[in-house]
Amino acid sequence: MTKQDVINNIMANYGKYGIDMAMVEEQIKSGEKQGFSYQTIYTGLRMALGNATGEREYFSVSEMAEALGATEDEIIQEIERLKTQMEEVGEDSEKYFQQTNPVQRFIIPPGGLTS
Repeated sequence: MTKQDVINNIMANYGKYGIDMAMVEEQIKSGEKQGFSYQTIYTGLRMALGNATGEREYFSVSEMAEALGATEDEIIQEIERLKTQMEEVGEDSEKYFQQTNPVQRFIIPPGGLTS
């Protein structure tokens, strides 16, 4: 993934919410300064912007592993643990998730994703 890929993909999916290219470029620069790959920057932006806008984002095991600093095996084990938990309470996953993890919405001002 290249810097331009990050910009194009974020703008295509989140430009409709008023996210502008300057904000995306600022967040990319922040990620670069922290030594993140463009894939990690992209995943982080998708997580933050999806949460802020209510857009549903789906991530691969490898994307989650890289973003969380875990191995793919650790991510799979956690998914299996959560699946077992959901089966034990007899709820479908969406209902279980909504009950145990209420949705939080954040408005991220320009520069707000920098650390």
